[in-house]
Amino acid sequence: MFGVINAAMRAFVVGVVVGMLFAPRPGLERRRILNERISAMLNQLLEIAAPPPIQPSQAATNGHPERPAAVKRVRPAEGPGARTTT
Repeated sequence: MFGVINAAMRAFVVGVVVGMLFAPRPGLERRRILNERISAMLNQLLEIAAPPPIQPSQAATNGHPERPAAVKRVRPAEGPGARTTT
């Protein structure tokens, strides 16, 4: 399945490159257009691949909107969890 998709993507890229190289435009203009299109595709790909931004309210709760912000645990001064000095 992935082999077919991979082959189709390669054929598409080769077709686009060959089509752009044989298009009836001057070389400088063709390279400029290719550069713009490639950079636009790369920007779109990077936008798709980038993780979504984390909102400050979710950052405080580690991405869980229903969980309250982390409360710092304090050891009791007396009792079973208290530290002892010897």
